[in-house]
Amino acid sequence: MATAPIRHGIVVGIDGSDGSFSAAHWAASAARIFREPLHLVNVLPDAPSATGGRSKEEFAKLLQADSERLLERARQAALDGRTDVTVECSSRPGPPAKTLVELSKTARLLVVGRTTTGELRSMFAGSDVVRVANHARCPVVAWRGEGDHEEVDTRPVVVGVDGSALSNAAVEHAFEFASFLGAPLIAVHAWTEQSTLRGYDESARFVDWSTYAEQKAADLAESLAGWRERYPDVEMRTELERRGAMVALIERSIDAQLVAVGSHGRSTIASALLGSTGQGLLHHSRCPVLICRE
Repeated sequence: MATAPIRHGIVVGIDGSDGSFSAAHWAASAARIFREPLHLVNVLPDAPSATGGRSKEEFAKLLQADSERLLERARQAALDGRTDVTVECSSRPGPPAKTLVELSKTARLLVVGRTTTGELRSMFAGSDVVRVANHARCPVVAWRGEGDHEEVDTRPVVVGVDGSALSNAAVEHAFEFASFLGAPLIAVHAWTEQSTLRGYDESARFVDWSTYAEQKAADLAESLAGWRERYPDVEMRTELERRGAMVALIERSIDAQLVAVGSHGRSTIASALLGSTGQGLLHHSRCPVLICRE
């Protein structure tokens, strides 16, 4: 039986935005805890048709020099005086999303800055962050938040749980992060009347949902039992929410250091139209978001 390849390294996409430098700093703090090397990557833009009288070779050298300066700035932002993290910098040909997804095949973790497009624009024009989150072959962290989220710490790790295989992947990575960081874990299951098999109609107003909620709480505890045994060092609590998952998780992100969810890997348009919880978090979370597919 073939075994899965061992993945190493934390890859960070650097595009020159403040968000990408914050992502690099966060990734370096995670790399130190996980004892992984850090790989900072800048994707070179295509040369324009008009190059100001320079040859294509000369213009390519200018792009490379700019990329190297950008990566050096990112390296300094990432390390911030640290000497215990190994850093590699490289410039790669584009397009950005395709390049980062390719690198994700051998990486342990891929980190990107916050998305700079609104949800509507992401739906129609696309977003590199959304594309990467939807198609990467390793977990993806999209950095969001403020300055106090540039380092991993001991604030809670929050994970959305819905019982699916993708949700189980998010739970696994959330437990792993919480264990490495010595942080508590909050497992959140959100449900609404519309998400039940009976659906919602006028009679739902007169249903006693307490029995249903008790059963969901029992199911949630059972689904997490194996992970609690595997990670006995992780302090965990479960929370049941009678509302939409995206709203519940965004609210939890205010006091969390990381929110983890599974991604169905839909196309950009489909994920937007279907109201993906992951995409909502990419745009509105108050802390970094961990997107898990495999």
